Amino acid sequence: MRILSRYILKEFFPPFIIALTCFTVMLIFNDLFRLTKLFVQKGVNPIYLVELIFYMMPVMVVLALPMAVLVAILLALGRLSSDNEITAMKSHGVAFYQLMLPLLGVALILSFINLALMDYALPQANLAYASLRRDIQKHNPAFVLEEATVMKELETEGKLWMYESTNAESGRMQNVKIWDSIWGGRPVFSHAQEATLAFEDGRAMLTLYDGLSYEPATDNPDEFRITKFQQQKLSLQMTEDLARGEFQNQTPRSMSVAQLKEFIGTLQSTVQTSANPDYTRHKLRFAQVEYHKKFSIPFACFALGLIGIPLGLMVKRSGKMIGFGIGLAVIVIYYLLLQAGQTAGVDDVLSPMFAMWLPNIVVGIFGIGLSLWVMGEGKLRAWRDRDRKVPLVVNRNAES
Repeated sequence: MRILSRYILKEFFPPFIIALTCFTVMLIFNDLFRLTKLFVQKGVNPIYLVELIFYMMPVMVVLALPMAVLVAILLALGRLSSDNEITAMKSHGVAFYQLMLPLLGVALILSFINLALMDYALPQANLAYASLRRDIQKHNPAFVLEEATVMKELETEGKLWMYESTNAESGRMQNVKIWDSIWGGRPVFSHAQEATLAFEDGRAMLTLYDGLSYEPATDNPDEFRITKFQQQKLSLQMTEDLARGEFQNQTPRSMSVAQLKEFIGTLQSTVQTSANPDYTRHKLRFAQVEYHKKFSIPFACFALGLIGIPLGLMVKRSGKMIGFGIGLAVIVIYYLLLQAGQTAGVDDVLSPMFAMWLPNIVVGIFGIGLSLWVMGEGKLRAWRDRDRKVPLVVNRNAES
């Protein structure tokens, strides 16, 4: 049993390492071109791009680990099947569970490793990534001003703004719209005829001319107080030079499990007393979804391993590419279910816990069903062959 387990794991780890590397690089390249465009627009030192990629690594590894487990199991068992080693093992009395236990064991260990990354490395990396990304977006905004385009550089600060066109003679921006305090539940909207952007003491200052601001009334959030102004200055918290600062505004994705649990408790206690209960409930559902995601994604290693083993045993000759194709199909289905579950949980269609565990439940049920089918197929074949007689071969030369 120990020799067999070592042999199976020896087949598992090389494709696992290759698959983990490939999936991680693919996920990084998915964001690399967007980040490169940002750096070109901002004119920032490329070393910060390398730093951002370093901060992206934990989230990419967390997502790539379950995919690598599934593909490695399919490739390992596909190789054994294509070389008839699985058939030889069966003929020597090796049971299905003896093939299953070492692979499920390593999948479970990798689940706990992924959980540790999700709870410790990922929150710190997300916070550092958000901090550096915020500092880069605040740098040199004049290079990224685009007409009729919503500026999202200060979205984390609760500000969005845009302008329709630029006056050719004065150089002022025309028809400027600004949304402020968008994350506080009481957004303020300002609309100005013209605006100019300049730096004062190294800070960006947007000066608005001839406009109106709409602010929710303090006594009734459904009513607005309208203020007319001829000139108004708004600090955009942008700098001419890239200034590194502390980023204290943590989101659920940059919190550990303990911090997130405490944050959920605080939201639950303030729902009824909140000035905007619907907004607080939405924040609560999002936090609960993120809490359960911290457990469901790591244990996807085990769920995908559960379905990967019977699929790998079903692959016959030339099974390596077939196994890889099946693995990609299962991965796509899993992450589509994960995305759908996340949306359903945030929108209160499903409970956050069930929504985030739904992909693991679906994949796990199919894995158990396929495993039972594989075991039942072997017993059925043995029952069908029970009455077959071994043909008698007579050696005529031996007759006297």
